[in-house]
Amino acid sequence: MATFTAKPVGNLLRAKSVAIIGASQKGAWPQGIYRNLKGAKFPGGVYLINPNYQELYGDKCYPNLAACPEVPDELLILIPTRAVLGVLEEAAKLGTRSATIYTAGFGEGDDDKGKERAQQMRELCDKTGMVICGPNCMGSYSVGEGLWTFPTATPLLKKGPVGLIFQSGGSLGNWIKGASERGIGFSYAISSGNEVSLDLVDYLSFLVDDPDTKVITLMVEGIRRPNEFMAVAQQALQKGKPILAVKLGRSEMGKRQAISHTGSLAGADEVFDAMCKRFGIVRCPTLEDMTEITLAFMLGRFPKGSRAAIVVNSGGMKGLICDHCDDLNTNLAQLSDKTKEAVRPLIPAELVVENPLECGVAGFGDEAGFINIVKLHAEDPGVDLMAIHGELPRGQTRNAGLFKSVLEATDKPVLAFGRSTYSCTDESRAFQEEAGMPFLQAIKPTLRALAGLGLYGERRSAGVPALPTANGNVAVLDGEMLNKLLQSKGIGLPKQALADSASEAAARAKEIGFPVALKLIAADVVHKTESGAVVLGLKSAEEVQAEGQKLLAKTSGKAQLLIQEMVQGTEVLIGARTDPQYGPFLMVGLGGIFVEVLKDVSIRLLPVDEKEARTMLKELRGYKVLE
Repeated sequence: MATFTAKPVGNLLRAKSVAIIGASQKGAWPQGIYRNLKGAKFPGGVYLINPNYQELYGDKCYPNLAACPEVPDELLILIPTRAVLGVLEEAAKLGTRSATIYTAGFGEGDDDKGKERAQQMRELCDKTGMVICGPNCMGSYSVGEGLWTFPTATPLLKKGPVGLIFQSGGSLGNWIKGASERGIGFSYAISSGNEVSLDLVDYLSFLVDDPDTKVITLMVEGIRRPNEFMAVAQQALQKGKPILAVKLGRSEMGKRQAISHTGSLAGADEVFDAMCKRFGIVRCPTLEDMTEITLAFMLGRFPKGSRAAIVVNSGGMKGLICDHCDDLNTNLAQLSDKTKEAVRPLIPAELVVENPLECGVAGFGDEAGFINIVKLHAEDPGVDLMAIHGELPRGQTRNAGLFKSVLEATDKPVLAFGRSTYSCTDESRAFQEEAGMPFLQAIKPTLRALAGLGLYGERRSAGVPALPTANGNVAVLDGEMLNKLLQSKGIGLPKQALADSASEAAARAKEIGFPVALKLIAADVVHKTESGAVVLGLKSAEEVQAEGQKLLAKTSGKAQLLIQEMVQGTEVLIGARTDPQYGPFLMVGLGGIFVEVLKDVSIRLLPVDEKEARTMLKELRGYKVLE
């Protein structure tokens, strides 16, 4: 396991007193922070600092930190970039232990002076032990402590089990409002900014250790310490704390934006995805999906597998679900004969008993009858988790106890969902809380939530995975060593030979038998196809000699020609590389045009066992070709 020491995040998120540096009558952010602290009933001292005022917002204003009645635990800094370091130095001497810096100009984009200022700030933190959120951030919420340092107006957040870390402050502010309207409650929410001092790993480690946090959601632009991140993700899986993540940088444009925004390196998205699969991190394609998936995980129930049963009341809804099941590779459970026999008399005769199940009028007119059908599905040993049709009430009288009774009848995850989005009211939220069941919105996010729960359940059932092999323990196998290893594992190779000249290549080709492939082996030629260093289907010694001379002319360095038997059949690519962030990984895919054009590949971090290898093959869109 990677060893590291997380910084004292509690100095920041559990501060007992704060000073707003740069409080003024003109700035909206200082006023917003002050109002949020007062609205959340923060019990500690809130000190306003500005030498130009004696009073602000109806409260006393101090000329400097030294004039405050006590040394504040945390600074909330909203002053010009040039003055920030001086204030930090003064505060460190007084004994302040943390700061949140909203000001930008510390390393974003290509600003060399900003990077120099960021390095000076880093050195100050190392020297004094002070910890900093930001710079270029929008603060945080310690919901239970009432320490709300976010600068924009916030509705009263409900304390709950979800911890947030967003590398975008604006996105956090927007998402947390919408999530609150859906009944999600929070422990802590942090916008991490440029992460000059505290970074994603520090905050994540804090939330994994926090007893009140049960689910962790991330919006990630880049991970600065991937080895440590994986070690904390491993701990989270061990403790049963799921991590849900929206990751920026899937496209080249997205990667450039991540770098310019906070200086984060986005990394290779495919390898990040492999890392997530290893540690059971559930990726959310959008912030909207994150809301639904967070609600699903807030239930606190994790399935043993991914086999899902879906029960709805409408044929049209079932049709939509079936189309999306194909798109999203939903693992639909096979219902037992016992379940089918029990359900048959409870639905109209013209409807088929299958999964997904349409109940028809049995679902529309009789909610108690519908719930009884759901319970029969929950009893099926071949079902790991369920999604059932259900929308929150908005004006009509409904019985939340019926939905609650489903959860009381089973220990499996059960999600209620509607076919589209709708607004929630206080009545809706109260109903959801009484039912104890999450009510999701829209079909595709619900199916993704089922998949996320299934992935996490299977990962937990498989046991906590080891961390990737350290680079120092990886053997380099080249040429004949690699060939011998493959043959020892029963992987056959085509007949082949090496030659130092075109004439020797022609002679070796005769021995192998035509047709042959001819490849240039040279240190300065890595990607052979792109370099024109591969010639296929040569049918005579004359062709081999002529093409061999052309290939050798492509390099001035030492080179050889590889002659290989042309083999017919399904092409499969297997390769291994070392990612600079996440270490060694394995890639498998159908070869030829399937790799080059369709990019039909599956990737996992190493090591990989046989079960994982078979799973990789089944992920390929072209798996049926292999069958």
